[in-house]
Amino acid sequence: MRATSSSGGLRVRVIAGTHNVLLGIDLDEAGRAGCLGFSIWRTDLGPTDAPFPADQQVTRALPSGVRFPSDTSTGPTTTEHAPLQRFRWGDYTADPNHRYRYGVTAQYGAATALTAGPSVEIEITTEDPTSRDHSVYFNRAAAASQAYIRRFGDTDPADSPEARAWLSRGLEEAILAFLSQARDASFGLHAAIYEFQRPELLQGLKAAHDRGADVQVVYHYRHNGDKDDTWKKNEAAAQANGLADLCVQRKANPRSAIMHDKFVVLLEKDTAGSLQPIAVWTGSTNWTDGGVYGQLNVGHAVYDATVAQAYEALFQLLRADSQATPLKNALAKLTPIPDLTSPGPRISPIFSPQHDKRMLELYAAICKQATCLMVSAPFELDALLLNTFASTPPGALHFLLLDKEASLGGKEEVTVIEREAGNEIAIAATLDTHLDQYQSGLLQHHFEKESFHHPGIHIHSKIIAADPFGPDPIVVSGSANYSANSTLGNDSNTLVIRGNLAVADIYATEFMRMFDHYHFRATLAKAERDAKAAGKPFTETAEQLKEDDTWSAPYYVADSREALERQTFSGSAPASG
Repeated sequence: MRATSSSGGLRVRVIAGTHNVLLGIDLDEAGRAGCLGFSIWRTDLGPTDAPFPADQQVTRALPSGVRFPSDTSTGPTTTEHAPLQRFRWGDYTADPNHRYRYGVTAQYGAATALTAGPSVEIEITTEDPTSRDHSVYFNRAAAASQAYIRRFGDTDPADSPEARAWLSRGLEEAILAFLSQARDASFGLHAAIYEFQRPELLQGLKAAHDRGADVQVVYHYRHNGDKDDTWKKNEAAAQANGLADLCVQRKANPRSAIMHDKFVVLLEKDTAGSLQPIAVWTGSTNWTDGGVYGQLNVGHAVYDATVAQAYEALFQLLRADSQATPLKNALAKLTPIPDLTSPGPRISPIFSPQHDKRMLELYAAICKQATCLMVSAPFELDALLLNTFASTPPGALHFLLLDKEASLGGKEEVTVIEREAGNEIAIAATLDTHLDQYQSGLLQHHFEKESFHHPGIHIHSKIIAADPFGPDPIVVSGSANYSANSTLGNDSNTLVIRGNLAVADIYATEFMRMFDHYHFRATLAKAERDAKAAGKPFTETAEQLKEDDTWSAPYYVADSREALERQTFSGSAPASG
């Protein structure tokens, strides 16, 4: 949901996903003089179906981690006394399907005696992930966080059901709920899963089978020496959970390819007694511990018979263990590359392997035309997409969330892309040492050492969100990576969703949650590496608020990254001059 309000030269746009809310703030340039930042309040009005009575509605100032130099207090502080000195804020603590009221006030005067200026209030409702149109679930994927440490200490999630549930944040429950819709013999579940191993999910399929549903499974079974033992784990899990007789092993891929799908088609019998596809669960989530609570992943259910029919046709091709060339021929007819030259809502599935790179060319075209672009990439980007970031057009704002620097070809490519004014990159990183921030000789912040608690990939979602805050957003999401191998060799799938504002709001707010989380850590890690390379000691200095209005000057330089961010998130007009 989106809402905008303005008063006295202050403009605020609020964009709500399911668990996250973004606030974009703008202030007329005339009001910039003397502004020391913005105080932000939130009132929880309660669930949409059971609003809180007025006397139970709690209003609180949102937290701040930075103080004025003259503020020598210790402990937590809020934006009431330490206002936000930027034009974007993310509240990543919301509940789904809840109503909230946000208040934003521009603060003036002196740091020791703030004076309230213009103020606005906006009420919004967060999205309901149980929508029978699109149901979208992101896991929390934040074991490497101070929030995890405060709750669970240094506990490995593998040893704590409570920690796993917190990290899953409803993702595993949503998969099980999707499977539970196959209530009896009038339903079917046809699943194609790359890593088919998590017992709780396999038991969800077994339970549906026991209820009489038609359950069929295809899982990855490529043998590639010692490099990939996924086939062995899949086979053992299927046998251990009583599903072996319901499974087909996908073997026909070339040795360089994998069966990389992670989807389930829900079918229901029609009046003639024939099973017909009615919905599909897809996304980036493998059925493993790491997939559910370790890596950043998304699960996306689409309740659209036409889309589900396409996935069912793909399932049957995989179940038949189709060879590469006939499979490519069939998929080219089943899901041709869509023409996105005309606007308008639509859902376009695209399946691989493909004969050529037109799938990647489509992604590149989507990226090139976007004024605001968000890309999440676990693995190396194909040159077609990489080139769209190497030369960012004026006025464009690009956010890239990467698992490793190798996603862009290494440190040199990262440096080249970061030189472009419109680009900003976040890379998965942890705080690998204790950090203490001191201000005026007093300890202000204490950060505990963090751990991912699982090896391998940490950013696993494959997302492109193009102009997500505009009237015609495009979201690309699925199991397909943005690489030549994924496009030309692997079994994989993607959804291109155009014109759905609710879906775009969910994806964009989740993206920015993880982008902000890792940008801080990656920036700190880079500073530490640079200091070590220069033979200098690394010390982290406490960030401080400015006690005058100079903090906001970069946000009013035409075409600066700061100005672009202010305009993009608030929805205001570009700066002039």
